[in-house]
Amino acid sequence: MEFNSSYTTDEKRRMDNPFSGVATFMKAPYLDNIEELTKENCDIAVLGMPYDMGASLRSGQRFGPRGIRNASMWNAYCFKGWYSPIDDETFMDEDWKVVDVGDIDVIHTEHSLSFENLTDAVRRISSKGIIPFVMGGDHAITTPALRGMDSYEDLCVIHFDAHLDFTMSAGGVFEGHGSPMRRASEMEHIGQIVQIGMRGVGSSKKSDWDDARANGNIIMDIRKVRENGIQWVLDSIPKKEHYYITFDIDCLDQTLVPGCGSPTPWGMMYEEILPIFKNIASKGKIVGADFVEVCPPYDINEQTALYTAQLMLDLMG
Repeated sequence: MEFNSSYTTDEKRRMDNPFSGVATFMKAPYLDNIEELTKENCDIAVLGMPYDMGASLRSGQRFGPRGIRNASMWNAYCFKGWYSPIDDETFMDEDWKVVDVGDIDVIHTEHSLSFENLTDAVRRISSKGIIPFVMGGDHAITTPALRGMDSYEDLCVIHFDAHLDFTMSAGGVFEGHGSPMRRASEMEHIGQIVQIGMRGVGSSKKSDWDDARANGNIIMDIRKVRENGIQWVLDSIPKKEHYYITFDIDCLDQTLVPGCGSPTPWGMMYEEILPIFKNIASKGKIVGADFVEVCPPYDINEQTALYTAQLMLDLMG
């Protein structure tokens, strides 16, 4: 692509600093037509779901995709190759093609139609063999996202969260942010559910925990994680062909992520998440992911959004 020289550092290229230009995820190319995505021009499609009608306490998660995009601009150079001195590996070089396909059209007060829009988008992306990365929005958005992953069978869901999210319904609300794993268990194409970091009090009744265990869920609450260590977590994750990761940012300790829907103490630390991501990727293919509950109105210095953008980059890597 040729640029007008008056807008470039020299006649051949742009400096393209993180603070310049339109904010897409990590300054990835923007494409507003999913039908134009192909395996040749895209490996990962990032899309936003600016929705918070499923939240029961704090609202503002509808601004999550915008906040994550702004924070992700810090990592705008990663497409040129991201070297990790810890792993002594280079990730996300120019062979990887990430495209930002914008936001799902959310119709305020019309949750069913908004959900249908997300399901349709995820289904069209995943059916092409492209990996969808969905930015929430509250955790209710995982339900329609997983519905769109039905081109896979026996899909293993890895759920990072402070809360079990296995509520049958809360006050008659079946598709809120407290029930996406219950809804997932009802989908024919969903297989094993693995849940990591649970500790929130009041989000689920004892009967919900009993139901989750009866469903065969592997549940690693925070006490078990602390007592047994990360290697135990890695060993407990089953080897499957395909994985979908849903990451509620309140899985991390509230000191790290003040700007989330339900900040909760005694959470996991960033450095504990990285080996889990790497272990999952070594066991099978990660075919989809969502990162939810970023709530910019409560965020401090973009801290929560920055952690989320970094975790998305880590998982992509």
